[in-house]
Amino acid sequence: MFRNKLKSIFPVILILILLAGCGSKGVNIGVVTGTTFEEQARKLTKVKEVKLYKDDTLTLWELSNGRIDGVITDRMVGTIGIRDGGYKNLKLAGDLLYKETIAVAINQKDDALRQAINKVLNEIISDGTYEKISKKYFDINILDGVDYKPTIPNEKPATDDSLDRVKKAGKIKFAMSGGYPPFNYFNDKEELTGFDVDIGKEVAKRLGVSYEPITTDWSGILEGLRSKRYDGIFGSMAISKDRSEVVDFTDPYYYSGAQLIVRNDSKINSPDDLK
Repeated sequence: MFRNKLKSIFPVILILILLAGCGSKGVNIGVVTGTTFEEQARKLTKVKEVKLYKDDTLTLWELSNGRIDGVITDRMVGTIGIRDGGYKNLKLAGDLLYKETIAVAINQKDDALRQAINKVLNEIISDGTYEKISKKYFDINILDGVDYKPTIPNEKPATDDSLDRVKKAGKIKFAMSGGYPPFNYFNDKEELTGFDVDIGKEVAKRLGVSYEPITTDWSGILEGLRSKRYDGIFGSMAISKDRSEVVDFTDPYYYSGAQLIVRNDSKINSPDDLK
């Protein structure tokens, strides 16, 4: 009789073991929705699920509390997020997955506006203003040692009316998520601040117009630009092939890269462990 019972429950035990084994394969990675990090996470063969979040405040909190196994985000965002969030149980894992070039996204054919922003960015970098703002947020000049290259070299001066349109309006509207510290975020006083914001304000000032920030979900931010809800995206957007097919980009205003973050007790030591 015991043998018969054993035979009857053995298949159930086997199924449970198999299900447990399947559930343990792969890891869950958190990323901000609509970013290039999402695409990169999906390329890693040992990633079981890519979980999407509104911002990295949430991804790091979820990781710290064991709800996900890792986070892929901007290296500087991750480093400062760990520090400011007091996440002593989190660490950077290995080298960058890839490098990113960050610039202002502008509607195609708004060449005069894009070139004017390029000129102002060059002035800000050359006269030390950029370094001052950079040290405010990162304690260093994040362009030090960087091989800086224009996005579109040796182009002819533009003749369209996009710059005149902005000057006539008396303001320039720049979009961002508002949830990407230290680049753009709301502080304890619910004031929008950050590196993107300060650089954007300086650009607007030197163009002779007022600065109007617009916060919006990252997943629809490109469509908002294309529908002309704002003049540009000044919110840490990386230049990519897909994005460049629908919008243009100014010269870079910083460079960074994708970083994997895990808990200190994780067996994952680098992105290679997920390939």
